[in-house]
Amino acid sequence: MSLAPKVILLDSCAYFRLARSIHPLLAGTFGPPPPFSLFVLEALDDEYLTNSRLKNKFEWVNASAYRQDRAAKKYRCSGKWAAVANNAFSFLAAYAKNNGLLLAPEDLKALAAGVARSLTVVSDDGALCRVASEHGIECWGTMELLKVMVDSGRITVAKVNEVLEYLDNQNDLPMGRNELRVRYRNLFGEKCPI
Repeated sequence: MSLAPKVILLDSCAYFRLARSIHPLLAGTFGPPPPFSLFVLEALDDEYLTNSRLKNKFEWVNASAYRQDRAAKKYRCSGKWAAVANNAFSFLAAYAKNNGLLLAPEDLKALAAGVARSLTVVSDDGALCRVASEHGIECWGTMELLKVMVDSGRITVAKVNEVLEYLDNQNDLPMGRNELRVRYRNLFGEKCPI
């Protein structure tokens, strides 16, 4: 009997940071049973198409190969889970507002899916990670996802280094350089390449 994959939901920033260097990013599964399966929110394409800053910075996102990679891996809560996610969205939005945390609707949708279906959410957004932590939602940063991908044989440390060099070149590191160097050494046991 095969186990259903463990869904890992990437927020839009995590997707934009990784999909160019690791392609296809979302296709297939990886890791030991139950395997991991990467998804993005169904709303990612709408967010991209309505945000001129994103379209200018990440023009490659609309290329056919990347659209095809996302086509089968768009996550949406349906059926009874949609009501649970909608309730969680309302609660989390009120919580964020009451605590002065600025979260985009897409971030709140990712967290709501995390609540409804006990999903892991990948984000480097401090406010999103704080809300996740305070509500028992498993949240990984980009670096933690890369470590899981290395440990499961999905990518190599050389690919992680390539991703980081690309992000550094794009001025889009997931955290400050000093923090990144410490995190890299703690995760991979060697000196960070940037």
